[in-house]
Order: sequence, then C-alpha cells, then structure tokens
Amino acid sequence: MTSTDAEMVPPKKEVNSQAAILKAAIEEFAERGVEGARIESVARKAKFNKSLIYRYFTDKHGLFEAALQSKLEERNENVEKIPVKIEEVLQFYFEENLRDQNYVRVLLNEAQQNEGAPLIDEPWRRDYYQKHINRLKQSQAEGTISDEFDPVSLMLIFTALVFFPATLPQLAQLISGHSVDSEEFKAIWKDCLTAITKLLQSGE
Repeated sequence: MTSTDAEMVPPKKEVNSQAAILKAAIEEFAERGVEGARIESVARKAKFNKSLIYRYFTDKHGLFEAALQSKLEERNENVEKIPVKIEEVLQFYFEENLRDQNYVRVLLNEAQQNEGAPLIDEPWRRDYYQKHINRLKQSQAEGTISDEFDPVSLMLIFTALVFFPATLPQLAQLISGHSVDSEEFKAIWKDCLTAITKLLQSGE
C-alpha cells in the first residue's frame, strides 16, 4: 500500500486497517517497549505501509496511546462477564493476565517509560477501576466481605494478587517450583486466592 493508497482507504477498510495496526503495535510494544519499538516493524507485521500508520496515529507516542487504549477497552468490555463471587473474580483475572501477556507487558512498559506525565486516558481508566471498587462496596453491603476493610485498599491488594504471577513469573516459579502456566501452579494459586477470600469474608 502506497501513501496515495492510504489517502483513499474506505471507511470500513480504515477500521479494519487500524485494528490490524493496533494489534501489531501491541505485539511490538510488548516485545520491545516504547523506546525500542519501531514503526517499520509494526508496519511489516500489520502488512501496511508505515505512511498509513503516521496518518492514523501521527507518531510512535500516539500509536502507543492508541494501542494501550485498545487493550483497556477490550478489558472493559469483559466487565459484565466477571463472576460474582470474589474468589471467582480473582481467579478470572489471574487467568486473564496469564492468557493476555501482551496486555501485562504493555502496562509494565508504560510504568517504565512514565516519568510523572499524566497517564493515558486517566479519567476513563479511573472510572474502570471505580466500577470494581463499587462491586467490592456492594459485596460489603451484602455481607459477603467484611466491612472492616477499606474497599480501595482491597482493590490494591486484589490487583497485586492477580498481576503478580504474570508480571514476575520467574519469582513465582522460583518460590513455587512450578511454571505459572502449569496446572500445578494454577491449583496452588487458586487455593491461595480462595483462602485469602475466606479470611476477608470472616474478618479474621
């Protein structure tokens, strides 16, 4: 596709081409980080001319913002599919993070690259997490989780629990003796999440 072709992309094809570019960008940023990523590599993976990427996203930073937003929106679409029981919610996100390693790596790259600048889509992302905090408040109101715990602190604890194996798999393996994607580790972590949830429910 030439730069002239890029000027003539029909609306439907434009949506499809953007999706292909974002998918390739996620892979590139997950593998190389923002600094190491190359637009040429993204174009090659997406099978489009790099001039089309610049047309849609202006520069590499704009592409990273769009790529991260696409992953966050994908996660947000799954909110309604989340189980009701807290232990099942934790297990759901633990397995989702293992399944979607690119999402985890992109978040890690964002953390490494950010030097105090405003976060990408911060208001929208805060709202995303607020939905989960509200679910915790509802569980406390229903008596399924002790109200001794601050819901925001609980959200931080739960986030740490579901991200740890995916973000530091080598430490999880060294500690447990099992690869994080093995059935042995999944059973260990599921039992751990269940036990912690019971403690939170009883308030012990």
